[in-house]
Amino acid sequence: MSANKPWPKDCPWPEPIWDGEGQTWELDLIEMTELDDEGEELKSIKDYMDDLVKEGRLNKDYSLNEDYEVEEDDEPWEPEKGIDYWDNGFDIETWQEDVSSHINLLKIDVCENDPVADIRQIINYSFLNENLLRQAFTRRAFGEEHDTGNSEQLEFYGDMILNTVVTRELFRNSAPDMPFSVETPFSSFYSEGELSKIRAWYVSKDYLSKRAQTLGLNRFILYGKGEEETESSCEDMMEALIGAVAIDCNWNWDTIEGVVDVLICLQMSNPDEILKKSHYEIFNSWHQKKFGRMPEYEVFRNRRRNGTLYYDCSIRFSVPENDKDIWTSQRIDVDGETRSSAREFAAKKAYNFVVGHGLWMNLKDAGIEPDLEKAINQLQELYQKKYVGEPKYQFEDRGNKKWSCACNVDGIEGWGTATGKVGAKKKAAFVALVRLMMSAGLSTEEMEKAMWKTME
Repeated sequence: MSANKPWPKDCPWPEPIWDGEGQTWELDLIEMTELDDEGEELKSIKDYMDDLVKEGRLNKDYSLNEDYEVEEDDEPWEPEKGIDYWDNGFDIETWQEDVSSHINLLKIDVCENDPVADIRQIINYSFLNENLLRQAFTRRAFGEEHDTGNSEQLEFYGDMILNTVVTRELFRNSAPDMPFSVETPFSSFYSEGELSKIRAWYVSKDYLSKRAQTLGLNRFILYGKGEEETESSCEDMMEALIGAVAIDCNWNWDTIEGVVDVLICLQMSNPDEILKKSHYEIFNSWHQKKFGRMPEYEVFRNRRRNGTLYYDCSIRFSVPENDKDIWTSQRIDVDGETRSSAREFAAKKAYNFVVGHGLWMNLKDAGIEPDLEKAINQLQELYQKKYVGEPKYQFEDRGNKKWSCACNVDGIEGWGTATGKVGAKKKAAFVALVRLMMSAGLSTEEMEKAMWKTME
């Protein structure tokens, strides 16, 4: 430790204990139940010597009992274990010093609001090397200021492990009945692009930082002077923590997968929710198609709301020429807890503005009058004539012969429930079709009443 850089007084972690500096462990405070191989070897030496005391070979002070009856031997007696601590008796003081020094490399002194205990409870894993745990929360700037290690190398391992664990879980859920035979072509419920999107969701900066905050792990990060919490710092910590667990448990994959599951909450039962396009994707795609350019997003940090850091986002976008006295250049200002959430909220408000004013698409020349019985074919006709993108349908079996269907066309959604898949699909297509007409400013009161009745 550097003498001119004292450990911060308000630090959530106690000062490291190693190299004979700072506080050292008292032997009676050392918990000998969880040790690494070297610690186990040290413990076994003491156990062996205690057994010799019980046998009478050694006295209670661990000196050699000269009165112990043994067969005569020309060679002086020596123990079978712990010879490095033997000098006509067990040098327990030297052994205690070695145990204390070794434990200092593994364990962190318990302090008020003990971070080790809190993290253990959160991730359901107990570290053998608690200094490795602290390293996972140490930013490089803090490490340089206080002559400690930092999390960067652990982040590398954690990043690779996280991708592997999520990929394995994706496989188990998307191809659970896949026989391992070279004669059977591999197939999955999802395409390569969809698999990539689901995995990207769980390993994204936005998701990992939110999980860190949800679990309360972000409060243990050690920042250097002038540093503040960011999405990146939370993401780095989560990856480093996974890497630290892998090293500490000697790459036990059952343990690693258990901790990763707690950290990122791998809910793979309904990944279709992840595959839904965001408003950011939908609005950007529409704007690019209409005007040949992306809308302009400007995001910047702003401290407000009881000291919580928020991001302001301004979106500047265009709307088609119209007869509704709406300017073709628009701007909307919003804020969010992260950069990505602020952009998503801005895009959603812009989307709602355009759709709500009937400017999303031009269907005046399409010649379509929404009809429940013809709705599926009518949507297909609009697609074939390139008025809209391809309709996408998703079904869910509700049991008792009841089905629900969701229809998505260029970000416009429709829903329907019926006693069969065809009936549910018709209703979903009809609702989507009416909402398309509404987005184009062509709906009528009768049309909208029919839509609401269909959704009852």
